[in-house]
Amino acid sequence: MRLVLHRKYKATLTLGRLFLGQKQIWFTREPPKACFGKDIACLDEGVYELDPIHSEEKGWEIGIGEGGKISSLGLCPHRPKGEIKEGVYQLESNSIYPVTSYRADGTPMFTKLAFLKLMERLEREWERGEIVELQIVSEPVPYLLKSCLQQSYC
Repeated sequence: MRLVLHRKYKATLTLGRLFLGQKQIWFTREPPKACFGKDIACLDEGVYELDPIHSEEKGWEIGIGEGGKISSLGLCPHRPKGEIKEGVYQLESNSIYPVTSYRADGTPMFTKLAFLKLMERLEREWERGEIVELQIVSEPVPYLLKSCLQQSYC
């Protein structure tokens, strides 16, 4: 089974749409591309194998290749109270956060629900012994920074 993530880069974050076949299943939110000079960055384009991972600290997440993960902004009880301010979440490098929808001000809604539904769908595939892959494709970066001029899509 292969999921496809179509991305669009912004200076402060990366927005995407996650597809299974031709059907969009969720929106996504990620850190910005590394060329925007932020301390955190999104994963590079490519194809990654997905695996379930569990830790006592964060609970269930979905591992992406060697160092990435899919998780929920709402599944992190260890976050300090001051870390989430005015609807802006602290995103972690190489992490993808599924979102069901957005409010008018851009605040993501139902991230925990989106993650749990995605995990439920993928669990069925893993139980059957299927390999689950994520293919990440992107629109070109619309900025003229020298570091962004390299092709950023497949």
